[in-house]
Amino acid sequence: MPVLGPGSAPSPSTAYNFSTDVLPLISLFMSICDLKPIVFWCTLGKQWELYRAFASLPWSVPGRKEKLEEYRSIVSEARNSAFHHVLPFDATIEVDLSKQDVRAEKIRLFSPYGRNQERGVLLKDQQLADVFAEFSRAKQRPVSNAFWEANVRVMDAACDLAEAVLESLILSHEAKRSIA
Repeated sequence: MPVLGPGSAPSPSTAYNFSTDVLPLISLFMSICDLKPIVFWCTLGKQWELYRAFASLPWSVPGRKEKLEEYRSIVSEARNSAFHHVLPFDATIEVDLSKQDVRAEKIRLFSPYGRNQERGVLLKDQQLADVFAEFSRAKQRPVSNAFWEANVRVMDAACDLAEAVLESLILSHEAKRSIA
């Protein structure tokens, strides 16, 4: 059950949805295989294919076991960078106001605990400062096309493993029914 056709790569959004949905599913498969060794043995080839697909991702380090959380983080940060930047700022902007005549209306100190918004300096143009303070940028995570192309193999291998787990569960259920 291929996720995409040959030569096509998923968008960061597709990969993000995949990574958030399939990683818990992989954990479920591992738990089922621990509880039902027959499922483990029936799906060993597909598990190995998924392992090799993860290992072939360009971010992996030879000889080191990859962490699924790292994978999720890479895909998530790449997606956030791609989809949450309307304005093309890739660095923090800081303006030195030390030589400017910035006037404050009031300063508030020792507010009740938990009311941080009631503390600090209130500027004459506070509403404008608050609007500027809302701008932010997502953490940038450049990801190569080679990663996305290799990720197609990860997605396909995960889908193949899901099919194999389902088939082995159905097979073991049918075998149990025929014995009884």
